[in-house]
Parts: sequence; structure tokens; C-alpha cells
Amino acid sequence: MHRSVENRAALSKKQKRERAHQKVTYDLPPALQDAVTAIAKREDTSASQRVALFLAYAVDAYLRNEPILTTGLAERTHAGTPRFSWNLQTPPTWTTSVETLAVKTLPPG
Repeated sequence: MHRSVENRAALSKKQKRERAHQKVTYDLPPALQDAVTAIAKREDTSASQRVALFLAYAVDAYLRNEPILTTGLAERTHAGTPRFSWNLQTPPTWTTSVETLAVKTLPPG
């Protein structure tokens, strides 16, 4: 099979920027998806940008051993699967605030 060589110099700025980002998929509860959508609308930005900002903050908090986050991470149970050892449990206070925001700001359906 013959593959042509890509002319990277000819790529537009948008194409270069898009290739620098990688898309990933995560399973998220509907209330969390709704809350992110509501926040993105409120802030007039995309949900993807909001999620990237929130994840960067969470990783930074994890690396700094932020007590609120580490307490949340301590709530775990054995997974019972060969793929990974633990299942994380979202603290109820976090779930409640996410669900409250999703219900208050989005129309039903």
C-alpha cells in the first residue's frame, strides 16, 4: 500500500490546532452532562472547553493533594474486575449540587 507524504507546512492554522488535540470519550452520568452543558451556555463557551478546564483543575488539585479532592478519592470500593482494582464513588454532596444545577438550568426533556 502506497501512502502519500503529508505536506504539514500546507496545513491551515485550524487544521494544525485540531491535530494537536485528541478526542476522548468518557461515560458520564446524564446529570453531569446536563450540568456541564448548562455551565457552558451560561459562560457562552463550548461544553468541551468547560470539561477541559474542569479536568485540568481536578488534575492540578490531585497533584497538590487538595484535601477535598483526596477525600472524594478515598471513597472507593473493590472493582472485582481484572481491568482495574477500584471503583470510585462520587461523594453525595458533589452529586447533589450537580443534579441541582442540571435541574434548575435546563428545560425538561
